[in-house]
Amino acid sequence: MSRPPKSTPPFPTKPFGLLLVEGGDEQKLCEAIAGPTVWIGLVCWKASGRADLPSLAKLATRDPSFGHARSVGVLLDMEDNPVEAQALVQRILDALNVTTPFVHGAFIPGAAPKVGVFVSPDGQQTGSIDGLCKQAVRNPALASCVDTLVACAGQPHTTQARGMKGWLDAYLAMQPEPLRLHQALSGSEIFDLNHAAFTPLRAFLQAL
Repeated sequence: MSRPPKSTPPFPTKPFGLLLVEGGDEQKLCEAIAGPTVWIGLVCWKASGRADLPSLAKLATRDPSFGHARSVGVLLDMEDNPVEAQALVQRILDALNVTTPFVHGAFIPGAAPKVGVFVSPDGQQTGSIDGLCKQAVRNPALASCVDTLVACAGQPHTTQARGMKGWLDAYLAMQPEPLRLHQALSGSEIFDLNHAAFTPLRAFLQAL
């Protein structure tokens, strides 16, 4: 990646919080749970997948207006391998010239700008933002039906992350109008955006 994607918003010449995410679903979730008051003070750059995050972070530091960033937050999924996720986090921190050890969901003190990384769902379990969203679905009866479907199918997914994504895809497909995750996050009808499952990520975004 030699330059940011064309859809990437420019950095302002006043203090701002920079949020780096791995894709559109993560961006939409952050916008939805942060709320307009917090979101208006952030600039969000999305990568074309989690593997591109170190390159995107390095590009950010080369922008002439990066010096106006008061903070940098990074959101990525743990997926299925905590060791690989930790290695990726380290590459991102290296790209941002951060040498202080990583602590999930916390901003590194003394850094300028301050830097924090949130590894969903909670910094420890394998999975992704799909796991957070599953906890916040508004239709428990439909959720029970999807549980039955997964059991009937014989738990077809070989990892927790894939299983969670398959579960959520099935839940969203059974809406009156089948939806993708980024579409479902456009309002509050599908998910309870104030659910406690989102509290740690909301606090992370508010700290930006």
